[in-house]
Amino acid sequence: MAVTFYFTRHGETQFNVGNRVQGWCDSPLTEKGARDARLLGRGLADRDFAAAYASDASRARDTLALALEARAEARACEGRAIAPVPVREDARLREWCFGALEGEPSEAMRQCLRDLFGEDLPREAQNRRLNEIADYLNATDPTERAENFAAIAARIEAFLHECGRAVEEAGSGNVLVVSHALLIRALVFLYVRDGAPFPSKIENASITEVVWDDGAISVGAIGATDHLAG
Repeated sequence: MAVTFYFTRHGETQFNVGNRVQGWCDSPLTEKGARDARLLGRGLADRDFAAAYASDASRARDTLALALEARAEARACEGRAIAPVPVREDARLREWCFGALEGEPSEAMRQCLRDLFGEDLPREAQNRRLNEIADYLNATDPTERAENFAAIAARIEAFLHECGRAVEEAGSGNVLVVSHALLIRALVFLYVRDGAPFPSKIENASITEVVWDDGAISVGAIGATDHLAG
């Protein structure tokens, strides 16, 4: 039976507001980030979850905790059952590692992309060339920490197959995953066929649906934000 993953980006952070590169470094949620995490949880109140995962960044863990708390409150108000959802951290869900760029102004990242492409590519075009971006950042990082695309793809695929198989064997169901923008963009890059809709940006607290069915992976809605309007 199929397992549906609900991938969401963490809520807005102080580095997001300050236009700084985050990657494996971290910063706390803003008030808006916390509010959107709770809206996310309320928006998922009608769904049951077999498990919930977050990357090991505090911004992802805090988003997940707030979302599950708000989901439980909403279910209680509606008279729904409130079964505990097993929560786990998984380092494979981390954002890309950007090496020396982490903590730097976002303009430093934009300049690297100009150096790669020779121009300012719109995000829509970047989304079709994420493998080139990761490999360039890896090749030019003086700290030698930035990941190449093969490493990023390997951890995405390993997480999906390991978790998908485990949930399927336990009876299938839904899995909530709190991760990061470029990790989710890379996931979509890997599994959405050419020509399929691909939003320019993965917004904070948006939802991207990924279905694992006996090893076959498909992507449904990408970057949905309707639940944040409430």
